[in-house]
Amino acid sequence: MTAEIRNFLARNLKTEIFDIAPIKKGGSDRNFYRVRRPDQSTLILMHYGSDVAENDYWADIARFLAAIKICVPQIIAQDANRHFILLTDAGETDLWSQRTVPWRQRRDYYYAVLRQIRTLHTFNTAMIPAGLRLTEGYSEKLYRWEQQYFQNNFVQAVCHLQLDPARQKELTAELDGLIARLQKLGQCLIHRDLQSQNIMLQDGIPMLIDFQGMRKGCLFYDLGSLICDPYVSLTASERNELLLFYYNLLKPSYGFQEFTGNFWQASAQRLMQALGAYGFLGLKKKKPDFLKHIDNGINNLLTAAQSARLPALHKLARQCTPKLIKNEI
Repeated sequence: MTAEIRNFLARNLKTEIFDIAPIKKGGSDRNFYRVRRPDQSTLILMHYGSDVAENDYWADIARFLAAIKICVPQIIAQDANRHFILLTDAGETDLWSQRTVPWRQRRDYYYAVLRQIRTLHTFNTAMIPAGLRLTEGYSEKLYRWEQQYFQNNFVQAVCHLQLDPARQKELTAELDGLIARLQKLGQCLIHRDLQSQNIMLQDGIPMLIDFQGMRKGCLFYDLGSLICDPYVSLTASERNELLLFYYNLLKPSYGFQEFTGNFWQASAQRLMQALGAYGFLGLKKKKPDFLKHIDNGINNLLTAAQSARLPALHKLARQCTPKLIKNEI
């Protein structure tokens, strides 16, 4: 523990007696520590880097989310110059840890998450507080960047596949069409990484974390992140149940079939981003645990590409089979 961290904690905890232990989780350039005070109560210390601009947005976004009644960790103290934030402890139980619990018990956690995220999705973006910094919203440029990220860091780096010019042209045309359809779906505020490891369960109540990438985007991207999460295997009936639950929460002016179609379009986009991230973090950042989730990610992408009628992407995903990947990594 550095002297700076110790001084920050001593100054804000009013004591120099505490234990601190690193928390090994996630793929960002932030470091987390669990701080235990003499009375055995715990807090979380976040020390974030300066390479990623959105890390600086975390604290203000946390205050905004809390103000609109979304459950997030509470900020106890902050030193913006030294990049320290002291937070309430959301515990060690995340939604991912409940993946083997029977669905009849687990579904209530998902329902609670969907109720919370509806608050964000239906927030009037004209009322976003002045000065609240957000990452640039989804646009043609960002959608295309995610697709290229997938091809560079997953298709080429993990699967060792190089498409010939004709196939690349076919895939690009298909994915351009996907971007055009996604852009027609409208924008709202989204979490952007709403997956099971970013949802803590405190006394059974979901608490959102890792929301520094919040931005304007398509609500179906969040739904794809949660319901097609490569970290957790959901059955087709479970996915459909969650989609129907959220459809009834939102009460859109169009039918459930169209709603489901939008979901699969955005899920295909999200899964490309996720697989690209697994390749980047697993190979370039030397965090091999992320590679363990590729099998499920590919299976989900196959389902999404087929459901979204993206044959070129489906063909590519079929080539990037778990068997091939295991033989190459």
